[in-house]
Amino acid sequence: MIAAGCLALSASACAQDSKTAEFTAAAPLSAFYNPSAESIPGQRGSVIRAQPLTGAQAVPGARNFLTLYRSLDAQEKTVAVSGTLAVPEGVAPAGGWPLISWGPGSTGVADVCAASRSEGSSPSRDEQARWVAKGYAVARTDYQGLGTPGGHGYMIGETEQRAMADIATAAREIDKSVGSRWVAMGHSQGGHAALFAAVDAAGWTPNTPLLGAIALAPASHLGEQVRMAKWAASNPLGKLGTGDVSVYLPLLVRGAQTVTDVDPARFLTARAQSLLPVADSDCTGGLRENGKWGGLSPKDVFTADGDVSGLLRVLDDNDPSALRFTVPVLVLQGRADLTVPLSATDAMVAEQQGRGESVDYRKYDGVDHSEIVAASFADALGWADTRFGITR
Repeated sequence: MIAAGCLALSASACAQDSKTAEFTAAAPLSAFYNPSAESIPGQRGSVIRAQPLTGAQAVPGARNFLTLYRSLDAQEKTVAVSGTLAVPEGVAPAGGWPLISWGPGSTGVADVCAASRSEGSSPSRDEQARWVAKGYAVARTDYQGLGTPGGHGYMIGETEQRAMADIATAAREIDKSVGSRWVAMGHSQGGHAALFAAVDAAGWTPNTPLLGAIALAPASHLGEQVRMAKWAASNPLGKLGTGDVSVYLPLLVRGAQTVTDVDPARFLTARAQSLLPVADSDCTGGLRENGKWGGLSPKDVFTADGDVSGLLRVLDDNDPSALRFTVPVLVLQGRADLTVPLSATDAMVAEQQGRGESVDYRKYDGVDHSEIVAASFADALGWADTRFGITR
């Protein structure tokens, strides 16, 4: 059982191809993110097109690219996925620049929420800049269906890790100075994705070896949190916070619907059902607004006798606690995190380490969910350097 503090429903976790990569001059974003149907078939991890990335999104001290590459969805269908690549300026070391495949945190499930579509700088860009300054190339996926056609498999580990692994392969096609070895790394939703990469990516990208995974405040125990929120809907003693319920439940529903038939009418109130389409157009900030999902309590969201079992099966199947890793893993967690609480990550790591998994777990006093990225950088860098055999 997870401690009560985390029960407020939080989430926030080179193949060759016959087609030549299409490098374009800057195209309108709507055109870039919507490739023609005939351009999509091809080898996963290969590039559909790429173009220089400038402006606030560009990482200082790097050559920056916006890219569209191929991956496989949960139904094994080839799909286009967007992302960015930042490559340090200067001469690459022998073997090419070491590569970080970065998984961003939760932004939403609507296409406009894709990290690469942001019009301003972001903490994610600042994190990339720190790694570039230390001699790492950084590929950042938007994940499948986020920015590009199709549904976004929010918190679906298989498709998250495929997006991270395939952009690592695509990076070498975009810029030949990028090395073949990589480390998966991500925050919140991205931490969840990095943990799943540590299971499957080594076999998914045999020509692009994965050396390890770094998970910062990774989402876990989402099924348990939904169970408790559902209980609170009909229990007068339920004292759950409402903010995370308001924002993340519609995202979890939409993510689950990419892999199975989840009918929200079986467990959502009429009010919540009417608000579900808001997730298809608004990002997390918009979902928090009053009149949308902001301020809804569990009883506003769940029907008292609703059947949430379909959603719970998907969430439990995608919980990282039971994963068996094929590479070393580093988990970094702030003790003051209220979004992905310490108790949840403690429980996850305890289960993993109890099975003998190679998990290095480090905690940071007074550090919250957003602060963990900068606060843990020195430790993450040292750990990644060790994987690559880098001495500073």
